[in-house]
Amino acid sequence: MNKLVKNLHIYAGLLTLAHLVIYGIAGLVATFQPGQARPKVTNAVRYVPFSVPGSLNDKQVADLVYRTLQLPLTRPMPDWFLRHTPDKDLLLDFYNINGIYRVIVLEREHQLRIDDIRNSNWLFLEDMHAMTLGDAEGPRMVHVWAAWNEVAMWSLLAFCVSGVYLWLSSRPRFIWAYTSLIGGAIGLAAFWWELR
Repeated sequence: MNKLVKNLHIYAGLLTLAHLVIYGIAGLVATFQPGQARPKVTNAVRYVPFSVPGSLNDKQVADLVYRTLQLPLTRPMPDWFLRHTPDKDLLLDFYNINGIYRVIVLEREHQLRIDDIRNSNWLFLEDMHAMTLGDAEGPRMVHVWAAWNEVAMWSLLAFCVSGVYLWLSSRPRFIWAYTSLIGGAIGLAAFWWELR
């Protein structure tokens, strides 16, 4: 049994190593970031011809822009996130793990202005560590990474539990340690059950 648990401990540790590095970087980025607002420096600007059909509301226009541009790694714009510029033009921020595609619907000029705002490499890693399987509208690549995040979390749990088991199995008469382990396992199971 000990040999099997040792192998589990080693492989679970290797599986979580890359994620622990990413989580560490994300923590450092959040720690040293000067404020909650991220820098929004435009990397590139382009214009695309676009005419708004008559009698569409802002949400319908946003959906049409989304389908027309098909910006990579983005999702449809939620209606609660629609905004306007001071000139009353519709402003759409399509967030993705690389940054923001800021699209301004210039209805009078019959075009879209697209500002490509890129995250730094550090902010990219910070966003990557937060991906979850609960994001039903996310692109496939993001879902694959979210699944890997899920595997890494379970691997980290297996790594911790197997480490505790290996420590306890080397001290077979240490009753308080066993009591703590069983109590912690019951508490964790209750917490997991409550989250479901």
